Amino acid sequence: MVASPPTDRVVAVVELLAAAPRGLSVSEVAARLDLNRSTATAVLAALAAPGWVQRGPDRLYTLGPGLLAVADAVHARVRLPAGAAQVLATLAGRVGCGVALSLVGVDHVVFLAVEPGPGLLPAGIEVGTRLPLRPPAGASVMPWRPAAERAAWLAHAPELAATLDTIRAHGVAAWRPRTDSAELLTVLRDVVGLLDEHPGRTGLRERVREQLASISAHPYTEAELTSDHPLPLSYLAAPIRDTHGHPTHELQIGPLRDAVGPTERHKYITALQTAATHLSPTPHHDSTPNPPPPQR
Repeated sequence: MVASPPTDRVVAVVELLAAAPRGLSVSEVAARLDLNRSTATAVLAALAAPGWVQRGPDRLYTLGPGLLAVADAVHARVRLPAGAAQVLATLAGRVGCGVALSLVGVDHVVFLAVEPGPGLLPAGIEVGTRLPLRPPAGASVMPWRPAAERAAWLAHAPELAATLDTIRAHGVAAWRPRTDSAELLTVLRDVVGLLDEHPGRTGLRERVREQLASISAHPYTEAELTSDHPLPLSYLAAPIRDTHGHPTHELQIGPLRDAVGPTERHKYITALQTAATHLSPTPHHDSTPNPPPPQR
């Protein structure tokens, strides 16, 4: 997809104002997004015309009432499953790490809820973050998606075809970090956190997140996942289904631990799948078995 700098600037201004409820001046918008003042003024004027932003008596810009209709339409389309906030909070307490819930579309993943728990999951991800649907994102729903969607997803990582079979067998996607990446992982997490303070740096932020995924999301094989040895564990994800049994959302936890034994892995998988079941409107019937018992 070809980037559109003018469109990117409009999106960046809206995101910036959404994170600044007190409002920002033209000069502040220009400085934070590395725009010249005339460009910032033009973007704000264009957004003010439909009421998407408004300028107060103090000359500070805030989001405007024109966005209410858009927000209502978005809420109707991507509303959270019933009781999601409580389920995520309970899950975070049980697994002792961060939890995230995302809507998995045809070509993008959008994060709808994040429960930090003892730590952020994943670094730099917040409500509203939108990422391309590329491995590892959306892996837990892919085994049950139409063949064309699976093929498009696998085109970015053909080697994950066997991983989808493992996900189907266990009902979860399990990822481990690269063995030589612990120090780099910490640095990249910090970089993403810093970049999130500068909404205009969207391109660089995406590149850093891609690097994070490349070093922290290596799939487990069937033999590894059922091993009786402690294993490093980055993330686990499970699908959430709609009333027709179709996987539409992904629920993810991030232990980010370098050694997790079989009993603890079983605990993580069970807690994750229980939460995903609670968030699915109706029980579903497919070939996904219960998680395997811990190996002794």
